Amino acid sequence: MTSPLRDRLRTALSQPARVLTVERAASVTELSDLSSLGGHWFQSPHGPGYVIESRYEAGHAHGSVVLHRALELDLGRIAGQCREPRLGEQTAGALCFVDTETTGLGGAGAMVFLAGVARFDGSTLRLRQYLLPSPAYEGGLLGGVAEELATAGALVSYNGKSFDVPLLEARYILSRMRPTLRELPHLDLLHPNRRLFRGRFESHRLVRLEAELLGFEREADCPSAEVPQRYFAFARSGDPTHILPVLRHNAWDVLSLVALMAHLGEVCGTGAFPLQAARAAEYAGDFAAAARHYAAAVEGGLGRAERLEALERAAVCWRRCGRPDEAAEWWRRLLAEPRGRRVAPYVALAKDNEHRERDFAAALALVDEALSLIGRGIIRPGAAGSELGVAALQERRTRLARRLGAAGDGGTLGQR
Repeated sequence: MTSPLRDRLRTALSQPARVLTVERAASVTELSDLSSLGGHWFQSPHGPGYVIESRYEAGHAHGSVVLHRALELDLGRIAGQCREPRLGEQTAGALCFVDTETTGLGGAGAMVFLAGVARFDGSTLRLRQYLLPSPAYEGGLLGGVAEELATAGALVSYNGKSFDVPLLEARYILSRMRPTLRELPHLDLLHPNRRLFRGRFESHRLVRLEAELLGFEREADCPSAEVPQRYFAFARSGDPTHILPVLRHNAWDVLSLVALMAHLGEVCGTGAFPLQAARAAEYAGDFAAAARHYAAAVEGGLGRAERLEALERAAVCWRRCGRPDEAAEWWRRLLAEPRGRRVAPYVALAKDNEHRERDFAAALALVDEALSLIGRGIIRPGAAGSELGVAALQERRTRLARRLGAAGDGGTLGQR
């Protein structure tokens, strides 16, 4: 490069950048107050923050569910659905219902700009929505939420274990604060509702379950995709019309947590939802109760797939609580189900005949029928390597034929 060209480049690079003056509206942090939102500033150990408070009486109905049903709930009834015994030791007033709104779906740059935290204060549900006016006030938001959780006995969320809690923890760590959220029992309502109502709904998004289970329809709701853009517009301009729909959206989310928890208690503890009650009892390890609920579900009428599930799970649950006669009865009912043949009842009944009844001929007949139906493509075998697979069935047949020969013409042996 020639010397003159090099000198011209150095001169150009050393020139000061031009500064353009752009007029803009005052940001929300520059406003003297945010009273138009109905909230107030507070001071936390980690800086100032802003919170909007709302109160809902116990008679407030969210869809078809009145909030006092959550107050009356025996938490021990649903503790098994998150396999957290400590939840059963809590009272409704010790629970924190938490939902957050964020600037993005994840990553180091995503921030929580709104955290809704609700707790029962006597018979009143108090909702506090901690709002982030700008990133400079994140310490206040995190400090306010931390003070709420300091006296909490448990968390209740919807997909909070995978989203809200990890994101809050990341922000606490980046702010050099110690997160304590994972130390609390946590009822994440997504998982029990998805498990208990599987096959019932195409989607298990919160708004879908609100409509299906609570009878709650959101009117003029702010779509989730618009939430970050509304927040950024509010933070730039201070115009409350941008953020008010987000506050309402978040409040509905939190109220749905309270209503869904009450609904879950009804599902687990009454006969109004026998199939779901059966699934809940089986997940919690109460196999006798699960078997009875499955039986009630069968008698109450189910669709084909759910009926076959209930028949099979009833047999499994009776077996697991040490009632082989009842288990065998339900396996036989499943075998007799029109167009409902599966390999599992053949294997289960063959095992029962071989090991408990010592009727090798009956056991062999069941295995032969299963292999014949598999060969004709009428039923599917289990996975290779499992006791329901073809190789395992053939091995069982060989053993039964050998034992049948040792038993003589009668085909049975006495108990040993």
